[in-house]
Amino acid sequence: MIKAFENYEIWFVTGAQLLYGGDAVKQVDGHSKEMVNGLNESGRLPIKVVYKGTANSSKEVSDIFAAANNEKKCIGVITWMHTFSPAKSWILGLQEYRKPLLHLHTQFNREIPYDTIDMDFMNENQAAHGDREYGHIFSRLNMERKVVAGYWEDEDVQKQI
Repeated sequence: MIKAFENYEIWFVTGAQLLYGGDAVKQVDGHSKEMVNGLNESGRLPIKVVYKGTANSSKEVSDIFAAANNEKKCIGVITWMHTFSPAKSWILGLQEYRKPLLHLHTQFNREIPYDTIDMDFMNENQAAHGDREYGHIFSRLNMERKVVAGYWEDEDVQKQI
């Protein structure tokens, strides 16, 4: 890590919804923690990434962004939409947010398990849809952000982050 950034951090916040129940949110948290650990352990990012949880409602999103705005160590937020259609709940929080934001447009799994896929997997792993909707919200709000698309473990994706 570059010494200039050792006292700073980037927050990682995941978008989901409670539609699929508490077990799905636990799975989302597990995926998010694995991604954050992987990003930090890659050695490619010049700053520590800190997982700040999964936001499942407009209030949770607003609370996280308010905390990020007020935390001097936080110099920006990486967001990722894990499930289907959580983006509408991010509108108010995004409008209040004042620091750099990176939208990581990725899937947790590198490959889709076509041989074993079922509706539970599809419902709980809809980043492809959720991230596109989230990008649309940004465009409608005319907000600046950095978008990085690709698989989160790939070197070129990590270098873009």
